[in-house]
Amino acid sequence: MISFFKRTIQDKFIKRVLKPQVGVWINVVNPSSQELKYLVKEMRLDKRNLESGLDVNEVPRLDFVRDKIYVFTKIFSGKERKEIETYLIVIAEDFILTLSRSEPGFIRKILDGKVAFITTQKLKCLINLLSLIDKDFQEVTTDIVRDIHKQNQLTPQMDEKMLYSLLEKENFLNTLVSSYHHINLLYERIIRKIEFFEEDREIIENLIEESTQGLNLCKSFLKLISNMREYYVILLSHRLNRTITILTVFTIFIELPTVISGIYGMNVLLPFQKNPWVFYYLMGIIGVIWLGFVILLRRKRII
Repeated sequence: MISFFKRTIQDKFIKRVLKPQVGVWINVVNPSSQELKYLVKEMRLDKRNLESGLDVNEVPRLDFVRDKIYVFTKIFSGKERKEIETYLIVIAEDFILTLSRSEPGFIRKILDGKVAFITTQKLKCLINLLSLIDKDFQEVTTDIVRDIHKQNQLTPQMDEKMLYSLLEKENFLNTLVSSYHHINLLYERIIRKIEFFEEDREIIENLIEESTQGLNLCKSFLKLISNMREYYVILLSHRLNRTITILTVFTIFIELPTVISGIYGMNVLLPFQKNPWVFYYLMGIIGVIWLGFVILLRRKRII
């Protein structure tokens, strides 16, 4: 789907327009093959870069083709913002274009007038889009870090379900680390290759700083998850050893009377076999052995 929007300095709100014109913002979401051909032919856009903008595995980067700037970055998709996909921003002489497989949530903020998005000021629009994307990354990072912190407090009660949840968060954090790293490189290249006003340049530098903080936070909590997993492995090992110890002790307690009764069950002459009290003697001997065994285990702190 291709939508056209425009807002000048004199306009109070952004408005939809029916066709391309100077200073327009072209918002492209999950385009068909015919729409891609239209963008290539009518807007004179690079086909390969447009296809890369729809590739979820594309790495954040900056590209210059003829008179246009192609900025590839990353956004979150879905209501729960659990998936990361590519977002393409194109800066041309007469328009700005955004392209993605699904529409990011911050687009609604722009259309509702919550963000000052003057489409005729293309570099300002670029900075606004990058700022909105950075804010999304900070929010998602904060949410996942908060969840991990809560799980860390419940580590002693961790079960298999919690472990699977922790591993999913670890995988997502690794994806965030990779995205943060490449986005930082993108910001640095944008500063070097594009000329901004001083105040706009400071915004990009602030984005680099915030992105670096997010990267370091993700790395810190990846280490915390690693420690939690190690704790869980040690806890499982301890529980397994306790279970084996209990089963071993129980086996020994069962084997003692079994062995003695087996001996006195043989069809041979045995001491006291005609004594009516022999059963109680044997139970007494077993009891004494049990008591001695328990005292020994207590001293060894096995039970």
